[in-house]
Amino acid sequence: MNDDEVIRQRISGRSARAIAKAQATTVAEVNKALDRFTETTIDDKIRRHTLALELARLDELQETFYARALEGDVQCGALITKIIERRCTMLGLYTPQTATLQVIEAEAPRETSTERLRAAIERIRGKRHQDDLPPTDQDDPPSTH
Repeated sequence: MNDDEVIRQRISGRSARAIAKAQATTVAEVNKALDRFTETTIDDKIRRHTLALELARLDELQETFYARALEGDVQCGALITKIIERRCTMLGLYTPQTATLQVIEAEAPRETSTERLRAAIERIRGKRHQDDLPPTDQDDPPSTH
């Protein structure tokens, strides 16, 4: 199995399974080739090099369009703003605003001791008023049959 051929095919979008079949090997071997490629391609030095190069490219773009933006070219101004945002993002200075949804369930209002006493007094008063009233015929309605 040729690692370079595996990487080339994978970059072109071919699946690891299809590459393994074409190379007469296993998917695990294809993945090992990808791991070897990753170890040599992505490390802290490469990250720093890439970051420095990309920042330099952004500087060149900004230098090209900055003066025109200051002269009032709206499109150049928008491009400069995007370049600044990109640079800040790459350096970890810009974190997009996020919205956090927090659900707060309101508790049912608790009855205070004063409210409980008032309710008890009202119940007692209600019983007395009913006891004090003379019985009427309205309490036992006549039958219609």
